[in-house]
Amino acid sequence: MSAQKPALWIGLLVLALAGPAMATDLPLKPARPVQPAAAPASPATAKPAGPGTTCLEWTDGCRVCQRVNNEVSCSNVGIACVPKAEECTRR
Repeated sequence: MSAQKPALWIGLLVLALAGPAMATDLPLKPARPVQPAAAPASPATAKPAGPGTTCLEWTDGCRVCQRVNNEVSCSNVGIACVPKAEECTRR
């Protein structure tokens, strides 16, 4: 019986090493088609126009925007912020 134990262990080792070698011959799944990325927003559409031309400062709960000399400047949006309706904070 002692001669059978090494043969059993050698057989198990061969099976363990042969599995990955046989798996490399299997066909791969086809890759998913890559959809083209959306075009980046133009600078004119990246900044919101605001609630109205008389509003000098407004917020959507995530960022604050200001209008100075008819130019709009906004703060950065937080990573997990959910914007709400724009609200004028200064006229």
